[in-house]
Amino acid sequence: MKLSDLFGVSLRGLTTNKLRSALTMLGVIIGVASVIALVSVGEGARREVIENFESIGTNILRLYMNRWDARLTLDQIDELKQRVPDLESVLPQAWWGGRVTYEGKEGYWSVQGVTENFPNVRSHDVYTGRFFTAVEVEIARPVAVIGWQVMQDLFAGRDPVGKYIYVDQEPFEIVGVLDEKGQYLGEGVDYTIHVPITVAMRRRGTDKVDEVLLKARSKDTVEAVQLTVERIFEARYGPDSVWIWTQQSMLDQLQESTRAMTLMLGAIAGVSLLVGGIGVMNIMLVAVTERTREIGLRKALGARQSQVLLQFLFESAFLCSLGGIAGVLLGIGGSRLVARLGPRTAVSPVSIGIAFGFAVLVGFIFGIYPAMRAAKLQPVEALRSD
Repeated sequence: MKLSDLFGVSLRGLTTNKLRSALTMLGVIIGVASVIALVSVGEGARREVIENFESIGTNILRLYMNRWDARLTLDQIDELKQRVPDLESVLPQAWWGGRVTYEGKEGYWSVQGVTENFPNVRSHDVYTGRFFTAVEVEIARPVAVIGWQVMQDLFAGRDPVGKYIYVDQEPFEIVGVLDEKGQYLGEGVDYTIHVPITVAMRRRGTDKVDEVLLKARSKDTVEAVQLTVERIFEARYGPDSVWIWTQQSMLDQLQESTRAMTLMLGAIAGVSLLVGGIGVMNIMLVAVTERTREIGLRKALGARQSQVLLQFLFESAFLCSLGGIAGVLLGIGGSRLVARLGPRTAVSPVSIGIAFGFAVLVGFIFGIYPAMRAAKLQPVEALRSD
């Protein structure tokens, strides 16, 4: 018997009971759709992390002091710009929290002292107004550039440039509003008020800087900048006096984390696909029992054991293949629906291929036992069956 004949016989066997075949495929459909939809959520999260980091730049390094007796001051930061040739720009940061009020409204937002280099280092444009200047930083002028969400909360979206807010009862003139950036890794620039770092340090009563962002000239010079800065502080304070990590290393770690999350989601959804495979095996065993006389007749007419085996194996694989196709379509639709309702999703061709291939594999694996049981039936015993 040719393979085309085997396909024809298998197809007729499935269409004999269309409702049962459809219900059998349902488990496979749900399993494949679940895999694609859940993996798309993990893939969407991974791509969002990558875009957030790339929007800042992979040539950014963060510098912290590791020792309690080591100080990071503005003078040392100016020295770095002179001694590190591959360093394009630096951004010292000093946090200062406080109660913010405006015309009877009040709340607590993060107040961060920075320099005029913030838009360049953070790759963050100004939505309206301007950023404060180097002169305003030097003279510690009380001006502020607020985040997008601060504008929404305090001014209901109206242009706040030229108006005054009070931070711990000290007036600050708003000179600009930053573009909406979104919150990632808990930073929340949209919820932050930026003031000259000299003002923040004066209010805190210290000349110590909390952290410094270092911007290398290119991605290729990041390692050179890191080594040079580490040696400078090692010579001054001793070994392990500073801690430096790069955006690229953090990005690599987060990609590994999101990739693990995606695999976990796929594995959880894959369980439902296995359950669907068990359902396929159960139905195929019922089909073998119901078609015992048909199997005996075919064997009596000369059908070989391998042909009977392939017939039922094809039926199982065909069921799962059709269920896989329907599951792929349902999974893509479900992914788009999830994206409309909330989190970002991204359907990748790899996830589609893996889900569909696994569905077909499940059909073969869970169809082997029923097919072998059908193939081993003796013609005489099969023909005697009612």
